[in-house]
Amino acid sequence: MVIGAMLMLLIMATVYGTMQAYYVPNWNKDVEYEHLNVVHEDMIMFKSDVEDVAISEAPKSSDFRMGVRYPNRIFLVNPGPGVAGALTSEDVAISIVYTIDGLGDPTITQTYTSNRIIYEVRGTIDSPKLVYEHGVIIRDYGNEYATTDEQSLIIDDEIYIPVLIGNLTASSSMGTESIEIKPLSQSYSRTKIKEVTITMDTAYPEVWNQLLVGTSTSDTTVQVDLDEGEIIITSTVVEQISFPARDVTADALYAGLATLSTRAVPVIYSSIDISQADYPCILDIDIAAVTSITSTITATVKNATAPFDIHADFTALTNNPEWYDVFPDSSSPDSISATSWALPNENTATWTSIAHPPYSGDNVVIVSFWVINTENNMRFFTSRLFSRKNVNSWN
Repeated sequence: MVIGAMLMLLIMATVYGTMQAYYVPNWNKDVEYEHLNVVHEDMIMFKSDVEDVAISEAPKSSDFRMGVRYPNRIFLVNPGPGVAGALTSEDVAISIVYTIDGLGDPTITQTYTSNRIIYEVRGTIDSPKLVYEHGVIIRDYGNEYATTDEQSLIIDDEIYIPVLIGNLTASSSMGTESIEIKPLSQSYSRTKIKEVTITMDTAYPEVWNQLLVGTSTSDTTVQVDLDEGEIIITSTVVEQISFPARDVTADALYAGLATLSTRAVPVIYSSIDISQADYPCILDIDIAAVTSITSTITATVKNATAPFDIHADFTALTNNPEWYDVFPDSSSPDSISATSWALPNENTATWTSIAHPPYSGDNVVIVSFWVINTENNMRFFTSRLFSRKNVNSWN
């Protein structure tokens, strides 16, 4: 009787030990794998939110269900309540080098430090990292990499470069973390592009090599440098580049889109609500001759939210495509009479000593101006016709 009871206890202890040592870890692994699929859904939503913010220029919050909790197991012991997930970011360099089709074929470089967003859960499984890079979600298994996404960088000869800059505070959590995504405003555009080369760093050149196979055309070529970890896109048919602004604060991630189009679209937009007291506008525009080949323009600007929100197109005046988008001359302390950019505001902007051809009497040029209120997502556009009176003055 005693021996039977002991054998029964031994069997129960053996079964219990086997379940605790073998089955509980395997059950927990299943829970972690299921949670990884949940976070992959969150990463897909994050990708969609980044695109929405960049296009609509309206902020959004994106949630990540960070950690996984193990279910309660009667009579069995988990190694802990669960495991936390971690979100981190890494810098990714983007360089856009373009040549203007104009006098001397000037070459200009625009650079961004974008973000690669990484999710990882450090549990019992050898789980992959989930990585957002240049608009694609990649599963990083350590020695192998895979994605189910399609690339959206190049569509025919149109090029779209997502830019995600700012600050992601690294976090490790069992709960849900909310990431605030704010929009980057479209700061300026360039037209009359002769050639452009985009170079983007990547930690996953093999993945991008597979994604970009077959995207090259006779006018747009793609190369992935597997050794250097770079995506290189070259185009000879881009006519206009629209750049997102780079000035941000450190309280959020900022999403924007650099758009390289084969069609040049004039910047002639107005999006204002005059019922609001702080809608942006630019008025009292005046041009004064300094010499026969230089002039100064002043204007009253209302409710701009930063100096780089004030723009002018001097292409027709200067006969130089590099003057397509010109901010007020920030080298002069009197170029903008602003002490604060809090709304509402009214400031005087000055573009000093603008170089141009020696116009004679009756020459007419059109100059366009636009101002942005990023806080209320409003834009104001206006054009002015300037007539040259004589070699020394304008009408």
